Amino acid sequence: MTIVEEIKSANLCIGCGYCASLVSGSMVLDDAGFLVPSDDSTTLSPEEEALVKTSCPGIRGDSVFTQTDVEPGARFDQMWGRYFFASVGHSTDRDIRHLGSSGGALTGISNWLVESGQVDGVLVTGYDPDYPIGTRSRITANLEEIRQRAGSKYCPAAPLAGLADVRRGEGQYAVVGRPCDIATLRRAINAGDPISKNIKFLISFFCAGTPSDTGNLHLLTRLGVEKSEDVVQLRHRGNGWPGDTVAELCDGTVKTCTYNESWGGVLRKHTHSLCKICADGIGEQADIVAADAWYGDDEGYPVFSEADGRSLIIARTTIGRDLLRHAIGAGILAVDDLDVRAIDQMQPGQLARRRQLGVRISAYRLMGHRVPKYRRAALKQYSRGQSLVRKIVMFSATIRRLIRARR
Repeated sequence: MTIVEEIKSANLCIGCGYCASLVSGSMVLDDAGFLVPSDDSTTLSPEEEALVKTSCPGIRGDSVFTQTDVEPGARFDQMWGRYFFASVGHSTDRDIRHLGSSGGALTGISNWLVESGQVDGVLVTGYDPDYPIGTRSRITANLEEIRQRAGSKYCPAAPLAGLADVRRGEGQYAVVGRPCDIATLRRAINAGDPISKNIKFLISFFCAGTPSDTGNLHLLTRLGVEKSEDVVQLRHRGNGWPGDTVAELCDGTVKTCTYNESWGGVLRKHTHSLCKICADGIGEQADIVAADAWYGDDEGYPVFSEADGRSLIIARTTIGRDLLRHAIGAGILAVDDLDVRAIDQMQPGQLARRRQLGVRISAYRLMGHRVPKYRRAALKQYSRGQSLVRKIVMFSATIRRLIRARR
């Protein structure tokens, strides 16, 4: 059994597409509705297998920071990791701000990188025109295409499969992907993948998990859509903040629901099991990472009423710091500095996920599930301050969920 087959059989493949990019292979939906490398992507050379073993997020969950990793000029927070600059802001382009899931920060930066000649293209993910509830990732230098690919896609995606095109050519590129995609690529670059000469910027966003295609079929049912073939265009978010989920049908009908109904009511229940024990939903290996800078209510919970988009924007590396400074100086972004503690109120879900991570992992191991490698010091760091009662409650809840999943 190859290393890729081992990862798939252990249900540890999140479908990033890195292994497929090494052999120009393809990605397919498995029975659970998640993207995995097809059989033509499982046979690798010894050198390629070594890169996968070093890089795959199904094997490595330890690329997160502790206090000992802080470099000169950087700051560190035990929950939000290493950073050089934290801010809230938005794209100064009103159309991009409206199109994006929050403030359009990443789309604005991506457009500017191409327009200013700093990169030859950006690897971005959009909806698949041949299967509108799915995605397609590719390198593009088309500014309108980058704009149209703005917004979150709450469905399976394999951004790194698009690196196959980069491997065959020259040029400098920015890559936009989930935290697991970016961490995989960062590890691969550090391990000597020749693609490092083509990658200039790594850009990410906060992620609470990848929902399955099955989950999106359930979402269509919730919207009153009988068949996925009836959908000509789907948009999970954007066109406002947070923006409604909108399905346009071939007969001209438009079905909508709120973001909270879509994500909170359906899709979050269908996220990949690996996402539930992910050490990095906050893009610690990215140069720049963005997220929703939610406003909170009196009890500290995010408010999802429509408003002008506002992004949390964090520079995690010196490259990201310089890029962000230049983008602000060029008038691409409007930002205000941020006390990192304010992120606790903006992203309480990510805060809870990190605090509970060690307990969840223990439950997975007890139930016989294979898990990635983690940094023990980081897990202790996240759980600091958690009461024993809270840990027992979360451990029990995770065990019950895993038992239900076996039935």
